Amino acid sequence: MALAAHGSDASLFSDIRDPGARVRKLCDYACQVDVDTAIPPKRYLRSGLEMIRMAKVYEEEGNIESAFVLYTKFISLFVEKLPKHPEFKSAPATDVSAVRQKVKSAFPVAEQIKGKLTKKYAEIERRRQAEERKIQEELERQQDKVRQEEELRRRQQEEEDNCLRLASEAKWMQEQEHRLRELKEQEMMKNIDSQSQIHGPTVANNADRTALNNQNTKPSAPPGALGLAFIPNNLDDGRPKIEKNLLNDPTRMSSSVPNIPDRELKKNLVISETDQHVGPPGVDRTSKPAFDHFTSIGVPGLNKGGLRDVFIPSDLVRKFLGVAEHNTMKNIETCGILAGKLSKSAFYISHVLIPKQAGTSDSCVAEEEEDILMYQDPRDLITLGWIHTHPSQTAFLSSVDMHNQYGYQAMLPEAIAIVCAPKYNETGIFTLTQERGMPDIGSCRERGFHDHKKTPPLFETCCNVKMLDEMRVEMADLRK
Repeated sequence: MALAAHGSDASLFSDIRDPGARVRKLCDYACQVDVDTAIPPKRYLRSGLEMIRMAKVYEEEGNIESAFVLYTKFISLFVEKLPKHPEFKSAPATDVSAVRQKVKSAFPVAEQIKGKLTKKYAEIERRRQAEERKIQEELERQQDKVRQEEELRRRQQEEEDNCLRLASEAKWMQEQEHRLRELKEQEMMKNIDSQSQIHGPTVANNADRTALNNQNTKPSAPPGALGLAFIPNNLDDGRPKIEKNLLNDPTRMSSSVPNIPDRELKKNLVISETDQHVGPPGVDRTSKPAFDHFTSIGVPGLNKGGLRDVFIPSDLVRKFLGVAEHNTMKNIETCGILAGKLSKSAFYISHVLIPKQAGTSDSCVAEEEEDILMYQDPRDLITLGWIHTHPSQTAFLSSVDMHNQYGYQAMLPEAIAIVCAPKYNETGIFTLTQERGMPDIGSCRERGFHDHKKTPPLFETCCNVKMLDEMRVEMADLRK
């Protein structure tokens, strides 16, 4: 089951783009409801009424997806699954009739919400596509900007390389011209010396005068007189070259030609990490509840196992112990039913119902449960667990307590068990563990007090319960 957030879409199956397919997938998920044959059909029938209450709350709050899931689960549970329960025919006729009426009214409501969901998913998809287009356009703009910057850097590098090449060639030309002048002067001085030896001082003086007259003129090397001939127009690769003369004198090649600087100065352009466009973060679509339940909506809470929060008035335990004090002094247990309402995907315990009961020092059994239903129904209260005392023991769940808690928790995963031990000034708020407690107790057919393995633990302290000082609990003593 994909549960992910895309923009404002934080709901089930958001990875499915087609609105119709997404609604069908939601229907398929909601129809996967299991029935525990160890639990009497009567408890399912009564829990079904509370499912409708929760669905209405979600619908009124505008959470139509959660409302649709609960309505669909309700229909699937009581139309397809529960009638196959081996004890269904022995279920109270009044309860069956009441649920059938709810099923009839749930069908058109679910169909209406289905249409709203289809429109909602279509709008989500339209916004998603618009967002993706916007992201793509921004990505293309960034890529175009990178290309332009890269082209600018390339041109600047080419200009820099060209300037370096021209400067290098100019320097090389100057060096060659300087060398050429030196060679011509040396050749001229040699000719003067030769003339002096042949014609005497007169010729030498004339040669001196000729040399003085030619000092300010640019020398030109006579062909064949030098070992190297300068050929400035031979630029095969853009650089002047020196060619050997056929009459070259090897003794005049003492000076070497300067090396030409490397022209491969252009560097590879690398876009830094800061220039690269960073796309939207990926989304983790693997988050989902550690378990599913016919009263869950598929979207997990933030607590362990995906449980929704349960809020308790801070004065609840004190008031309950006050009501139970008479029995506590006689070493008799007292029990009560925790009831409340759903709001914004959290449960708020607002009432403690004290039913007629029969108690001993280590047990307590509620009687005339119809009185509880008659009190809850007109007030739209949801059963959220139970509370009882251990007058002479510490706060823990006995084997009988765990079996009792299983009945509540099988109907609602967030249902809690509060155990008050006034003798030791202890109060524990417990739940059966999903990994071991629920499977082991659910498969156990023993009754009364009996042993269970303690490792790993079958129950634990609730992690999803929070106390509220501003809330006040209402005690309803139905024994009177």
